[in-house]
Parts: sequence; structure tokens; C-alpha cells
Amino acid sequence: MPIPPTSAKPPDRDRLTIGELAAYGTGGLSFQLGVDAFKTLVNPIFNIVLGVNPAAIGVIMMIARIWDAVLDPLMGWISDNTRSRWGRRKPYIAGGALLSAVFFAAIWFVPRGSTPGFALGWLAVTALLFYAAFTVFCVPYLTLALEMTPSYSERTRITAARTLFGSFAIFIATWSLSFAQSDVFSDTMTGMRVIGIATGIFFIVMALPSVIVTRERYLHLASKQPKQSLLDAFRGTFGNRDFRVLMSLTAIFVIGTQTFNALGIYVNTYHVFGGELKKAAYLGGLVATSTIIAVWVLVPLVARGSGILGKDRMLRVCLSLGIVGGIGQWFAFDPRWPMTQLALPLFLVPASAGFWVIVNSMKADMCDAEEHRSGIRREGAYAAVSSWIQKFSASFTFSLSGLVLVLVGFDQARGADQEPGAVLGLRIALVMGPVCAYAAGLFILRHYSLSSKRMALIRAELEERRSTV
Repeated sequence: MPIPPTSAKPPDRDRLTIGELAAYGTGGLSFQLGVDAFKTLVNPIFNIVLGVNPAAIGVIMMIARIWDAVLDPLMGWISDNTRSRWGRRKPYIAGGALLSAVFFAAIWFVPRGSTPGFALGWLAVTALLFYAAFTVFCVPYLTLALEMTPSYSERTRITAARTLFGSFAIFIATWSLSFAQSDVFSDTMTGMRVIGIATGIFFIVMALPSVIVTRERYLHLASKQPKQSLLDAFRGTFGNRDFRVLMSLTAIFVIGTQTFNALGIYVNTYHVFGGELKKAAYLGGLVATSTIIAVWVLVPLVARGSGILGKDRMLRVCLSLGIVGGIGQWFAFDPRWPMTQLALPLFLVPASAGFWVIVNSMKADMCDAEEHRSGIRREGAYAAVSSWIQKFSASFTFSLSGLVLVLVGFDQARGADQEPGAVLGLRIALVMGPVCAYAAGLFILRHYSLSSKRMALIRAELEERRSTV
């Protein structure tokens, strides 16, 4: 059977309109707000402002993310087995967005005058509620991307659209910390309450277009297949060797980058700016702004490159750039030239945003490979299990970040007067953690086998078997 070219423009029946891409992409901002805003703000607010021990914050966040991760496969299974006039994904996207907005705002309403212990308890309860609601939204939303088109290259355009819109989340999160400390508010916590409510409203507004405009392309195929048990869904996903490779890569990437990137605010505060959080937060906002610019310039190039080189080869390029950027952090996080941090996104955006653009597109390929192997489509299971692994890995990063702070000797009570060894330890960890993760990713990727040529053959055989979709 002849193999169609994969880098060519997909046929019209496969290609999504700009409106469809934008509608799905706006939901990416809601999704990324749920991931980045909480993660970015929790340590500066609960540790530096409210005085909660960073290791205790890490434990609570680890528990909350494990809870979140445990719910993911269940939500994927429920979504896959839903049969409704509104589809399998959209009812949950809408309801989950509303609940996520409410509980995100509640996180920052810690009663005034609370002790660090009470603030920690408040964080524990609201974090569990928020992540439960976020699971209801994010698993069906991520699944939707896996069934919007059968095209190998068009799938990368979908994940690129989500990444482009989602890039504004880190901008909002980092500038939120700076804005909360401005003279507009009587204190930082008042600012955070206003920001929490505004972010929740924005979350709902951005999620709705993906419910109203997009289409579940494989819905008619799924409606004809028998409902699957939760155990069968697990077996089906983990029985896929390439999926296991991709999930190993994801776990290493998440742990190696998120654990140590969270230390950047500490290095800037206590090394670059001598203990001045306000200046560090302002620089963080500038870096977030330059990151958005880099995302909108570089992510389309990554998407285009994956169509020409293949997703696996383009992913190797992204990880290699990450190694360069990781090493560059040693020189950029320096009190003599802090503004050089604005150049880091040129290397780190392909390694972070580019990584997720390609990996999330690969997950859609996994669903075709699964149907080719077993005759069953499990988009919800693949999205849920991959999200579960990603979140389970991320749950450790909160605890590990706090543990690193303790191990290097960081003491929040000392303020700007930190031990030189503690600051040096933070700088080394900030550099070496991501670099080692990117290097390990290059090694793991050698075992991935779903090349563009193989995916073209799989699609041709599927369409010969059950016609086009």
C-alpha cells in the first residue's frame, strides 16, 4: 500500500478552520491557568507572605496533586462511556470550568489574622476541592484534541493553538504576584482575593468556545463500540509500548523541570535582588512577557518543523535547545546583568512549550495506533492516563521543591541574610535539574517508534478497514 506524504498540506476534510482552532485554543488558557497560576503563586503567597513552612506547603500540594491524578483515569473512563446528545466531552468541560473557577478564587480567601497552621489547613481543603473540579474540566478538554482530526500534521496545529493561547497563563500568573503587591491594594492578600475572583471569571469565559464551536469527530465510531471497564482502559493504554516510552519521557521532564524551575523566584529574590521579592516579581513578569513573545514566534516554527522532520526528530531538537538554555541560566541569574534572563525563552520555549506541542500531538497518534491494534478507540483513557502520570509526577515536584529549599539550608526567617552556601545550592539546582531532565529525555526518545511514515501507513489501513471519518 502506498504511503501518503505527511509533510504536505492535509486535505480539506482533515483541515480545521481558524475559528475551530481558536475556539479550542482559548480553552488552553483556562487549562494552563489551572496548571500554572496555582503552582506559580502558592509558594510566594503561603510561604513568603503568610509564613507557612515551604516543606509543609510541598507536602500539601503533593497530596492534592496525587488526589487530582487519581481522579483522572476515573474521569477519562466516565467520559469515554458517556452517551449523550451533547457528546462525550462538552458537558464535563462546561461544568468543570464553572467549579474550577469557584474553588480557585476560594484558595486566596484565607481569613485575616490566621496562624501559619490555619493557613496551611485552608490550603489543604481548597486545593483538594480545586483539583477535583479541575479534573472534571481538563480530562475531557484534553481528550477533545485527540479526536478533532485524523491528520498527522493537523494534530500538531491543534496542540500549537492550545499552547499559544495557554502561554498567556504564565504571563497572568507572574504579573498577578507583582500586581497583588501594588499600592492599589491595602495589602498583598487583598490583591490576591481580587485576582482570584477575576481569574475565575476569565477561566469560565475562555473555556466556553471549546464547548460551543468544536466537533467530536470520532463520536459516531465510539457510539458503536461497547462500553469499556476501567481495568480494560488501563490495560489498553499501558499495553502500548510507545505510550509507555512517551509517559516515561513525560515523567522525567515534569519532575526535572517543574521541581527546579520553581526555584527561580528564590534565586532572583535572594541572589539577584538581595531579598527584595517585589523586584524579583517584577522581573518575573518581564520574563513572562518575553516568554509569550517567544511562544508566538517559535511554537508555529516547532509545529511546522514537526511536519517536515517528523514529531520525534523535532522533539530531539527542542530538548537539545533546552540543555543550552538550562546552562544559560547560570549566567543569566546574576545580579550584574539580570535582564539577560529576557533572552532565555529563545532556548527554553522550544524545550517547554515546544515539548508539549509535540508530545500532546503524539497522543492523538497513539489513539490511531490503538484502534489499529485492537479495534477500540480510547481517547479518554489515553488523555486521562497521560494526565494522571503528568499530575502524579507534578505532585512530587511541590514536595521536592520544598525539600531542595530545606536541604540547601534556605531559611525564610533570615530574609535577605541567607547563608552563601544556601544561595549557591539554589543556583546549582536551578541549572542542573532541567539540564539532566532534557538529557535523559533524549535518551528515552530513542525507543519511540511511531514515525511519520508509520503513522501514514496506519491511517491508510484504518480507513481501508472502516472508511474515513
